[in-house]
Amino acid sequence: MNQLIEQGHLPITDKEDELRQGWNTHMTKASKLVEALWQIPSQLGLPITLDINSAVLLKSDINTKLKVQPGIFREDRNNQNVKNVDCEVKSDQAIALQLVGKMSVDCHVVKSGVALNAMMNTAFPVSGKMSIDLVKKEHKVTFESPEKERELFVMRSKPVV
Repeated sequence: MNQLIEQGHLPITDKEDELRQGWNTHMTKASKLVEALWQIPSQLGLPITLDINSAVLLKSDINTKLKVQPGIFREDRNNQNVKNVDCEVKSDQAIALQLVGKMSVDCHVVKSGVALNAMMNTAFPVSGKMSIDLVKKEHKVTFESPEKERELFVMRSKPVV
């Protein structure tokens, strides 16, 4: 966009070269899912307090390469039809979720209760290649799996008294 504003035009051939060399996208998003507090009256006059908090963190890294033959935006293309399209995607996704639940009784001098802190993590890489030959009308799709054993989900909980 800066190039479009400064120079008044956007050379599409540069964008095609960028896609050919590789285009990286990184995204991180954090969000609070739940924040709740309940007070329940009891027979002793001391309220029981329930408190729940939950947050999630998402992380995504994607690398994409795209190669079109002949180049779509090349001036020397001479109206030739596209013959080949090659696409390569490497992706790494991670999610972390934390849930904290507390139940307590507050008698203004001493606060007593229990809490549970639960965490779940997952990370999974996804990679693949796709090749389309428009002349022979063939396509090939390949997904790459991790080379070593991985734990897809890791869940931990810790009670606190």
